[in-house]
Amino acid sequence: MWARLGNVKRAEYALILRREFANGARGELGESAQVKKSVCASIGAPAWRDYVCESFCDAAAFLYAGVDRHDSFTLAERWIRRRRFWFEQTFQTRRTC
Repeated sequence: MWARLGNVKRAEYALILRREFANGARGELGESAQVKKSVCASIGAPAWRDYVCESFCDAAAFLYAGVDRHDSFTLAERWIRRRRFWFEQTFQTRRTC
């Protein structure tokens, strides 16, 4: 899904994460995203792109899998709400490939 999302939407999601970083948000919505986040020394690093993709995938799984609680869901609710809003706005209409 990430590959077909398009550059504009990927950049929008990355901006959400940049804002989280700027505001000191800790935690993530999955272990794999948390690991990628922990190696991001700077936002411009190649590791940043990997983190953004992994975060998107873990956030989508969190939002659509129907699982409310898990030890790897460590992101604060205020950040979850912002991601949820972006997903709802981005995917409110059916998309074609």
